[in-house]
Amino acid sequence: MKNRTTLLSKSGFNLVQVDILDGNDNVIRISYEVVDPDADAIGRFGSLTEAQNFINMLCHLNYLEQEQEQELSIRKGE
Repeated sequence: MKNRTTLLSKSGFNLVQVDILDGNDNVIRISYEVVDPDADAIGRFGSLTEAQNFINMLCHLNYLEQEQEQELSIRKGE
C-alpha cells in the first residue's frame, strides 16, 4: 500500500512524498515524485533534495520559456 503526501506546490508542479507500507502499515520505503499540472508523475527520486532540485529546474525552465515568449511578442509588435 502507498500513502501519498503533497509537500510542496510550485508553478503548477507538486512534490509528493510516497510512503510504501507493509501489511502492518509500517513504512518500508520512502520516495518522492514530481507531478505535473495534469497529475502525471514526471520524476521519481530517492532523496528529497534531488526532487526539490528537479522541481526548481522545471520552474526555472518555465520562467525562461515565458521570457522568450514575451520577447517574441514584443518583436512582432515592432
